[in-house]
Amino acid sequence: MDTTNVYERGGKCLIRWREGATHRQITLNIPYSKAGIKQAWKIREQHIKSYERGDNREAGKAPTFGQLAQTRLKSGAFSPEWKRTVKGNLNNFWLPLFPVPIDAIQYSDILNLFAGLDRSPKTINNILTAGSGVFELAIKSLWRTDNPAKLYAKDIKLIKRKVDPFTAEERDLILDALEPNHHLFYAIRFYCGLRPSELIALTWGDYKNGEFLISKARVRGYDSNTTKTLVDRAVPVHPFVEKLLATTPRQLHDHHIVTTQHGKGFRSATRLSDAFVRAMKRQDIRYRNPYNCRHTCAVMMLEAGMKPGYCASKLGHSKEMFWKVYADWTDKDESEVQRKIWAAIK
Repeated sequence: MDTTNVYERGGKCLIRWREGATHRQITLNIPYSKAGIKQAWKIREQHIKSYERGDNREAGKAPTFGQLAQTRLKSGAFSPEWKRTVKGNLNNFWLPLFPVPIDAIQYSDILNLFAGLDRSPKTINNILTAGSGVFELAIKSLWRTDNPAKLYAKDIKLIKRKVDPFTAEERDLILDALEPNHHLFYAIRFYCGLRPSELIALTWGDYKNGEFLISKARVRGYDSNTTKTLVDRAVPVHPFVEKLLATTPRQLHDHHIVTTQHGKGFRSATRLSDAFVRAMKRQDIRYRNPYNCRHTCAVMMLEAGMKPGYCASKLGHSKEMFWKVYADWTDKDESEVQRKIWAAIK
């Protein structure tokens, strides 16, 4: 590969090219290394081809952050849940501050955006992800060469939601303190590991041959035809849950498995979370976020000897995400077993 017209400037790659009689140059946020030079050369080629096609970008003519955000929301196979979340984060945090061309936004602007923002680590991550997707689109469209939102995400350390599972005794005490319709919801969460949005969308038609077919979700009263990860999966139903389902009455006017006391499906899981917190208090159990029901299921599967890859697929995680969240549990109490395997290798 001819790497002429790729130069070093401050440890970064600088590219130069011509557009007719005009000379262009850009310093990329790419380290000046063998791999970086190759990447910079490809970007240079993109600029040249873009000019040859007649779609070159004139200075000051870049679309605004908001215009690219609209394009981003209209494109791709994104779930309705994803679109609502991202649209909300863009409208509430990004668009009011950035009614400017996408190429005019600097890293310092991102610092100012998040300065003093009092939100949970998960919320901050969601806000960053919403903006980062717009900057990625700008890079692919040759309006930018860097993603300041992604750079900021790397520079800060977000506190991850702690995996704090319930013990088997705590689980049983909580289930005993719940009302029947709440009891079924949390029994499925504890023993099958479903997400709240997946569970309140579950219908009797999704329960076949001892499995739940997870193919949709319900968020803020809206049903989507996809899961959070856009991947359908079949989840084995634990025998404990099978017994509960066998005695659960089916509503004539509503096909949801979990229903309110009035026999209608839940629009959201908020009230179910409140019931869980009250049950913890009644049983004098240390408070944990109800999401730890799902963590409890994952840890229970791992401690029973199930393979991490299988657990990830049944919980709807990617393997990378599963290892990231449950790294402390995948090799717990395995030292002696691993030593024996090591000794047996010939």
